[in-house]
Amino acid sequence: MLRTTVRQMRAHLGRLIAAGVAITIASAFVTATLLSTGVIERTVHNAVLTAYGGADVIVDGPDIPADALDDVRSIPEVAGADGRVMAPVTLRTGARSDYQAAAPIPGTPELQIELSDGAFPDQPGEIVVSEPTAKRLDLDVGSSVQVGFDSWTPDGGWAEESTTVTVSGISVDPGAAFDSDIPGVLADVADVRDWSTPGDDGMTYEKLMVVGDANVSDAELVERVRPALDQVNAEVLTADEYAREVTAEFTSGTYLLSAVLAGFGAVALFAAGMVISNTFAVLVAQRTRNLALLRCVGATRRQVHRGVLAEATLTGAVASLLGLGAGLGLAQAAVAVLNQVSGASWLPDSVPVPLIAVVVPLVTGTGVTVLAALSPARAATRVAPLAALRPLLPPAFRSKASRRRIAITTALLLTGGALLALGTVMASGGASVGLALATGMLGGAVSFLGVVVGAVVIVPPAVAALGRLFARVGGVPARMAAANSVRHPRRTASTAAALLIGVTLVAMMSVGAASTQATLDDELDQRYAVDISVGQEPVWPGMGELRAEPELSRAAAEAAGGISGVTGMVALHGVRATVAPVGAGETAETAGTDVSVHGLDPDAARRVVRSESSLSELASGTAVVPTSIADDLRVSTGDTITVSSGDTRGSGGTAGTDGTGGSSIELDVAVAPVPDSAVLVTEQDLWALDTQPPLTRVWLGLSETADPGVVIRDVQDAVSLAVGSDQSVPVDGAAAERAEISDVLDTMLAVVTGLLAVAVLIALIGVSNTLSLSVIERTRESATMRALGLTRRQLRSMLALEGVLVALAGAILGIGLGLVYGWLGTATTLGAVWETQLTVPWARLAAIVVIAILAGLVASALPGRRAAKAAPVAALAAE
Repeated sequence: MLRTTVRQMRAHLGRLIAAGVAITIASAFVTATLLSTGVIERTVHNAVLTAYGGADVIVDGPDIPADALDDVRSIPEVAGADGRVMAPVTLRTGARSDYQAAAPIPGTPELQIELSDGAFPDQPGEIVVSEPTAKRLDLDVGSSVQVGFDSWTPDGGWAEESTTVTVSGISVDPGAAFDSDIPGVLADVADVRDWSTPGDDGMTYEKLMVVGDANVSDAELVERVRPALDQVNAEVLTADEYAREVTAEFTSGTYLLSAVLAGFGAVALFAAGMVISNTFAVLVAQRTRNLALLRCVGATRRQVHRGVLAEATLTGAVASLLGLGAGLGLAQAAVAVLNQVSGASWLPDSVPVPLIAVVVPLVTGTGVTVLAALSPARAATRVAPLAALRPLLPPAFRSKASRRRIAITTALLLTGGALLALGTVMASGGASVGLALATGMLGGAVSFLGVVVGAVVIVPPAVAALGRLFARVGGVPARMAAANSVRHPRRTASTAAALLIGVTLVAMMSVGAASTQATLDDELDQRYAVDISVGQEPVWPGMGELRAEPELSRAAAEAAGGISGVTGMVALHGVRATVAPVGAGETAETAGTDVSVHGLDPDAARRVVRSESSLSELASGTAVVPTSIADDLRVSTGDTITVSSGDTRGSGGTAGTDGTGGSSIELDVAVAPVPDSAVLVTEQDLWALDTQPPLTRVWLGLSETADPGVVIRDVQDAVSLAVGSDQSVPVDGAAAERAEISDVLDTMLAVVTGLLAVAVLIALIGVSNTLSLSVIERTRESATMRALGLTRRQLRSMLALEGVLVALAGAILGIGLGLVYGWLGTATTLGAVWETQLTVPWARLAAIVVIAILAGLVASALPGRRAAKAAPVAALAAE
């Protein structure tokens, strides 16, 4: 029977190609997913080891005393050892700054990391910066940079200090993105000691790096070092063990990503299973006579069943093996491209291939193929030998099985819909986000299972409805295509369902991303309504005694406002004042709070800020208090506050004076999410407090077409030139953050869409496969229509319309489901935190419909050409 099966496969090899391609793509996807985790792990592992030079052993502890380092160095098997202490510093060049951790340069040459340019410092006042830091701050060897650090003063306070140093070298990227304990700045030990804040016992180390003699192994060195640190709370590990620990911590999110990718792989395998099941069902139907003859000459039902399963096993095994090779090749090509593009030394040269990455694609690919062939194999054994010699009639659409399917589908849809609604209500009602999300996801899975199970009930009516529309405008070919598309409901449903799954997921992600983007944009508009803000941040309430607000020069403001892409500017003048609720009494907690008070023109500000509602209440006699500090001031909307300026805290003076030389006014309160951590008043009210308030900040509005990143850099450069290199003026705002969020969402959507396109591609293969097999199955029918006057062009048009009907039905149903799932998913995920903005990405959904139509046409091209080429007489004579 096996030889007969192999011969049958050879005879019908072309019919198995589509099924093989589907499983090959799915297996390649699964292989690439499994290999990606290994690549990320190896990358992090290499990056961590790069940052520790040639260390053989790493001692990890929060407070390792200096004498412990001396004890380690005295061990005979130790060739060298150095300690690492981290000092938080801020590097500044003009208006640009970067927060980094500085560490002393190891004295042991083997522990020094590789430099890409320059040399290590040979004296204090020189530093080595990493390549990413040098790129961010535009530094080269020989550049001067200001180092800011906090020092602990003798009177028990903090003081901010700074010093200017020279860049002597630039190190290769040490992989600080993977390990937070990796410094971005290396300096002389004396400099690091000055920048850090050692305790009374002197400098302590966070890590020790140890190099052993050539004749001692890493494990033996650990055993020699550990006794020297008995009195120290530290962990002694080989460098490889430490790298594995950091890698495991860093890649905990990678496993989540792998799980998501595995989910997409499961979708691809499911779509491939539908294609395979459809293929074998048609093959079995076409080979009914051959199977019946086998039964007549002595083949048992078990042998026929085994023959079909053997064919599926061989097809799945070969296709899975090809998919495994394709996945390995794609992964290796991706690593090679990354090495060429990034040049990072810690990227692996080749892809690590664990056993699981080989076994899983082969097992799943073959298993899915066999499972998909079970139903066709059972169908091959149900027909008696003599009865099988007669042609089979198409199954009736309405049957007892269909009624059961309708009942199951209805139950699953109602249950899933109820869970989806419950998850949304739970999220908006303040329940746990995790519980609400889990409930919503369960509801989505159950309801979507109902859609898949009920595809044979849902899809054919949709195809029939579209067919009636096509028949009205397409003439005879359209009417025949509409009739043919619903002649085999199960086949049509299986083909469209595979496409429906992929389109549903793509549409869901598109709608979810668009709604999330709109929600985050609205939230950013509320919280950070200003595109760009130039000037020092207001001092937080109660931080220090009353003093003048940091002043912004007119030259800096004019330079910022003159940048291309800036469409509006509003100036803020400010004073430091004492705010107290009227009638609060004279307790220590309510006597008053030091607050920054900024005055601005409300009309000009509303033209600049993105959220006009935040300043809608600002008017003469009314102060807008940020929600972030309203609790500190103990005020709410409708209260009245007294705002007093001066060098001391006034005690309830009358309007215009507080009795101490300053001024005092009473204002109504409106609490709102204003884009500043200061109380906002009108310019007239501010001038009542101080007749000459300094210019403290300017707000800038950008055009919709401007690139926020470019404009912000231009503003930074212009302000830096205006104020000189000895000053630093912060330039920040929501425009860049909004653009970054948008870029991240767009990137995620592009990646997810690309992944889901695998499932859509497999589904389109199924459409083409179904049409091809349908052409073969309907050879006599097509010939009869040709003999009755149907032209080749009309025959091709009929088959093209069949493909378009099936693809369009799957796309429309998928888009409808994607809208529902995308909206409910967004509401469930974000509803507990923000007011969600449900959005429809019409352009993307329209593109999905267009792609579905084109795909249906492309899928029907080869089958239509094959049907049209056959001469009517020859086709009628064929069996």
